[in-house]
Amino acid sequence: MTTLHLVEDLKDTKQIMQLSFFGDVVEEDIRKTKWLLGKYTDMIDIIKNYEFAMQQMENGLSLYELMSAEGSVAKRDTGQELTADVTANSVVLKDSRHTNYLFYLTISSNIRYAVNNIRDHHEGLVAKLLFLDGMKYTKAQEYLEKGYRKDVYPIAATTFADKRRRVISNLANSLKFNRTLDFVVIDYGRGRNKSGEIGLRLPTTEK
Repeated sequence: MTTLHLVEDLKDTKQIMQLSFFGDVVEEDIRKTKWLLGKYTDMIDIIKNYEFAMQQMENGLSLYELMSAEGSVAKRDTGQELTADVTANSVVLKDSRHTNYLFYLTISSNIRYAVNNIRDHHEGLVAKLLFLDGMKYTKAQEYLEKGYRKDVYPIAATTFADKRRRVISNLANSLKFNRTLDFVVIDYGRGRNKSGEIGLRLPTTEK
């Protein structure tokens, strides 16, 4: 992100802060919310890819069971049965990807729930287009400006910008209240820029 973009983002964050109804929401919460909303579609892609992989593996296991019942299981050159590789892949998926899958599933569900509970029709549509659908800002703005939906009257570009800020402010309140923002971390450590680097922190389990 360039210096100009950083300045614009900071200005945008301050404007969003002014719309917040709750005093415990700070600028860092707004930054975390904006970042998290921008990652929603990426999380959905990861979830879908994982579910597809698991489905393929389940199909493979079902096929193996069917072949075993018919007594026609083939052997590899090494003498190991076909299940050897499937079992190993299952372990890898469960150990290294399943935790991420459940984590992204929870975070994305929390975001979706917060968006779906927005009462204002325009704000709800703005949130859906920009964050759940991942639509570009200008395209979403044009969509509402031309009034493609009969149940939502057209709004001007300046109103769209204001609605977006209100959406982010309200979502920041919701995501902080349900503890979702607890998993978003801004790292200001050595080697980082002054604004820090934002990322997700996976939950850890105490042994």
